[in-house]
Amino acid sequence: MTLYNSFIEELPLILFTVVAQAAVGFSLLYAVNNANNALEDRSYKRFGIVFITFVVFAMIASIFHLGDPFHIPYMITRIFGFTQNGEHVISWLPLEIVGIGLMLFIGLIVFLKGNKTAIYLLPIAGLAMLYAMGNIYGSMENTIPTWDLTLTILLFFASALFLGSIAYIAFIAKSQKEHKTAMLLAVIGFIFFVLALVLYTSYLGNLRIDAVSNVFDLANGDYALFIGLGIVLCGASLALLSIKANLSKIAFLLALIGLFLTRIVFYGLITSHLFIG
Repeated sequence: MTLYNSFIEELPLILFTVVAQAAVGFSLLYAVNNANNALEDRSYKRFGIVFITFVVFAMIASIFHLGDPFHIPYMITRIFGFTQNGEHVISWLPLEIVGIGLMLFIGLIVFLKGNKTAIYLLPIAGLAMLYAMGNIYGSMENTIPTWDLTLTILLFFASALFLGSIAYIAFIAKSQKEHKTAMLLAVIGFIFFVLALVLYTSYLGNLRIDAVSNVFDLANGDYALFIGLGIVLCGASLALLSIKANLSKIAFLLALIGLFLTRIVFYGLITSHLFIG
């Protein structure tokens, strides 16, 4: 299976993870900067529109990933886990679905009421959803050796902080203080994002699998290209924001594309139907 075929097959999942992570980081930045004055400046309306758009888009993408929308009721019945070989197993995928649904519900409350408690609860629900999302991959480490729980969670949380901060600058930030706070968190997110990719690259480089001589061969020689270009575009988005704040939406688009490129390799290489066990 080529990297291109893997990318097409996993496109809904890539879109879901990237956009859902952006929504989580976006809600975190809004809570930090606006929870106390959301009702006064009515920024919760603008925030709600952008946030709900992110979440709904992600949910639609996730439905396509399931392959059949009628799988949803089955997933819901496994929210509290299941028993396998006499042991209770946590079912992370249904928890992820519940998490994204809860984000939408609380987001609607914020949009309609601007409730301070709801604004604070929103990133908490989002971070819990991200944790469930990361554990989905961690639960399959035994059959897909190129997945690592700790590195995946680091990658997802860093992506959320980086992309969510830039989304906040692009769609919400008005004051210089908001811009500086969001820029600082975006830089921190970017540092951890790059660190996660470096550590994942090192992990894959040291991985030995009988089925292939070199794990990176699964990316058809494009691993460095996608990772490198993705990091460059993400870095360019930060540079653009530091030079021209009024080009924040272009910076957000660059960051989105950059993160998207790195995620293509994450799924294209890792899910090239390499299963063992």
